[in-house]
Amino acid sequence: MSTKKWADGPHKLLSTPRAALKGQPESGASRNASEMALIHNIVLRGLNCITLQANHVKNPEDILDFMAFCDAWSCTLHSHHNTEETVYFPLLEEQSTEKGVMARNHAEHGTFLPGLLTLDEYIQNVKADVKTYDGSRILKITEDLGPALEAHLTNEIDLLESLAKDEKIDWNLLGKTMAAHSKKVADRVREVPFLITNSDVTYESGIHGERFPPFPWFVHQIFRWVYISQLKGAWRFASCDDYGMPKELPFA
Repeated sequence: MSTKKWADGPHKLLSTPRAALKGQPESGASRNASEMALIHNIVLRGLNCITLQANHVKNPEDILDFMAFCDAWSCTLHSHHNTEETVYFPLLEEQSTEKGVMARNHAEHGTFLPGLLTLDEYIQNVKADVKTYDGSRILKITEDLGPALEAHLTNEIDLLESLAKDEKIDWNLLGKTMAAHSKKVADRVREVPFLITNSDVTYESGIHGERFPPFPWFVHQIFRWVYISQLKGAWRFASCDDYGMPKELPFA
């Protein structure tokens, strides 16, 4: 990549517990925390893509594509946290020996939700009248919600790691339940393409596999051919191509 600015900043990406193991056997807690960190990094890359490019988008067609990208980022974040609140957190609470273990994380969702809803409203306003687009307004919104979101995404991984010694937790069930629910409710036009085009399969020397999310190769191909193409212009603003390989940010 030739650009000096990429989606690994300004919001810092998370290191995974898996990377720290350096090839040693992985516990259920480590696997859950690592896969959660990978999802959180997709969210952070998306936020960084928005932050780095917002002020440089000028053409009306580009603006509408950028709004579609911002909308896909918001859709992904809403979906992820709804799945946590309706499936993952309750199941973890039920199994853990520490009552109220997820209360702090649940409360943290409220620290950035108002900013996310403000962004949602702004996106719809610009879609209705592209002439109202102002990159500085996008930056003000992301600057307001970014620190709280980054702190929450980091804290959640720390919490999962801290529960590694809780023998009552069935980490395999947790991971499978969240994955199954996520696949069931995922928006195939916005959310899944967003995940694929911001996954960076080379991250941490590629130790997490050649595809993330870890769909079978033929499912990945279906998404590439059928769904990614539907908002093709939006994925120009993404951090990776449709194979999850890092690419230059065109408006950074």
